Order: sequence, then structure tokens, then C-alpha cells
Amino acid sequence: MNLKLMTLTLLTLTQLAFSAGNIKSDVNISIMTYNLENLFDNKHDKGKEDWTWLPLKVKQNSKEVQAYCHSMTNDYYKRSCLELDWSDDILNKKIKNLSKVITQYNNGQGADIVVFQEVENVNILKELVDKGLKNLGYRYIALKEGPDTRGIDVGMISKIRVTSKRLYKINLKPHSHRTTRGILKVNFKHRNKRITVFANHWPSQGNNDYTRLKASEVLRDLTDRTRADLVVATGDFNTLHDDMPHGLNRNIYPIYEDVEEKARKVARIKAPGTHWYRGHWESLDKIFVLKKSLRKAKVNYKSFDILYHDFMLKDLEWEDFDTGAINFDEDIPSRFNTKTGEGFSDHLPVAVTISL
Repeated sequence: MNLKLMTLTLLTLTQLAFSAGNIKSDVNISIMTYNLENLFDNKHDKGKEDWTWLPLKVKQNSKEVQAYCHSMTNDYYKRSCLELDWSDDILNKKIKNLSKVITQYNNGQGADIVVFQEVENVNILKELVDKGLKNLGYRYIALKEGPDTRGIDVGMISKIRVTSKRLYKINLKPHSHRTTRGILKVNFKHRNKRITVFANHWPSQGNNDYTRLKASEVLRDLTDRTRADLVVATGDFNTLHDDMPHGLNRNIYPIYEDVEEKARKVARIKAPGTHWYRGHWESLDKIFVLKKSLRKAKVNYKSFDILYHDFMLKDLEWEDFDTGAINFDEDIPSRFNTKTGEGFSDHLPVAVTISL
């Protein structure tokens, strides 16, 4: 065989091998969920009770803000409303700190899709991307304003193309007359694969357990009507093991796989949970994969991580209100301090990679 023919043959074989590899290659999608604990911008949104999260000078010079703050019955929230200085400097420190956490996953690149809870609006997500996550490829932002009176919403940033987004409201009546965050459904398309992610932030434990059951019913109904190669439900589900009725047990576990539950059987996960409160750890923040999706999708359980790095943690001395006893806990989430600009959030982020 002459040299020219040999070269052409090698090129042909290489092209065939490359094409075959492309046909069989997996599409890897990494997903993170993170409750950012009050990531507000410092401008007032009309119709929202976001007065606490404004610069102190603005609040002191506004009769409307002063009246609202003084009307609050909870002393802690009243003091925060009157005294917290949500200045540009403090806000930028919060963004910088959160960005440091987000980029701990995937060797500084962050997950492909990041789902957030407790973000105020699209503007603050743009600030987060522009100031803290620039050049990482987060080209898409998905957020739809919801009915929460404080103005907090769920949202996403993504490196993968968003094809549509819609917010579905949750009616809590007759169990509560409060408004709550909706469920954000975002559809993606990546290399001919259709992906749907549901962002959740269910009613807090300050509400009765039936309100979370209502949220679970909405998510179950949406899931039953969704067709995609991969369906993921993630976010802050605010559900404890002793909730009764239990929204996860009744409507979510029958059709979704709890990734953390499976991952703890095959991987070493250092964090006891995703949220600490007065001596107790719980995994409020979840990544669920629809069981039907597992016919085509493969979860890399060893990639699952509750981010629990030393710089994100602190030690805390606290008083038991029931007994008066002084307790000490080590390595709990370091919440953001609005005076010093140190800390992050009261939740830990969760991430995993899934192959299609």
C-alpha cells in the first residue's frame, strides 16, 4: 500500500471511530441547588415588602419604610428592618462569598444548571453572574416573579439552552391564607436531549404540614404531565421526617428517586445534612430524579456532594430556649453576617452529575 493510500485509510478509520464514539457518547449534565438566604438587591420592588433590604440612608429618609418597620410585631425582624444597612458594599460581599461556594463544584467551573431559592428577582441573578460567575458560561437566566409578599422567588442560571419557563402557583387554602413561592418549570435542550427541571421552595416549617402537602400535589400533577428525557425536581422542600401528612412520602417518593439517599450507600458524604437548626441537622435541600427517567439516564452517585468545606463552616454556642442550657456545635453553616460581610447562607448546596 502506497503512502497516500495508507494516509487516506487511516483518516477514514479515524473519522469512523470518531463518529461511532459520538453516537454512543453520553451527555453529562451537572445540577446544583442552593438556598442563598435572602439574596436581595437593594432597590425597592413595587408591591413587595422588601424594605429590610435597602440601604440604611434610604430607610431613614422614608416615612413609608419607617411606618412599615414600626408596624412589625416581631422584635428581631423590626430591629433588622430599622437598622440593617444593605449597602452596595455589603451586597457585593454577599455575592462574592456565594460565588466562591458555587465554584467549588466541578473544579472552579460550577454546575451546568444551578437552581436557587431565596432570590429576589432577575436583576440580582444578573448581578450574581456578572460580578461573581463571569466567564463561566452562564448564558441563561430563568426566573418568573411569584406572589410571595417579601418578594423572594426561585430561579436558575444555566450553561444549557433554556427553551421555555413557567411558574405554577400553589394555593394553600384552606390550610393557610398566606401566599407562597410557586414551582418554576424550566425546559432545556442539549444535544437533542430534552431536560425538565422543577425548582421548588416549599412553605417553611412555620406553616402547618398540610401546606407542604399542597405543594407536593402541584409538583406531582406537573410531573405527570411532563414528557422529557430527563426530569429533575430540586430545591428546598422544607420537609422534616416527622411531617404529618408528609408531602414527600405521599406524592414524591413514589415517582422520584432521592439521589442523596442512594448516594449515601455508595459514597462518603461528610455533611450530616443541608441545614442545621438549634442542634438538629436535616436534609431540606434535595435533588430528585424521576424514576421513569432512569430508563435513559444514569446518576453518577459518587459525584453527589453536599458542599461542606471548612471555609463555609463555623462553631456556635447557643441557648436552648426550653431548658436554658448552653450548647456548643461545631462545623455548622456559616450564615452571612450583614455587618461584617462574612459568611454565606444557612443552607449548604447540593450537586450531582447525571448522564444521558
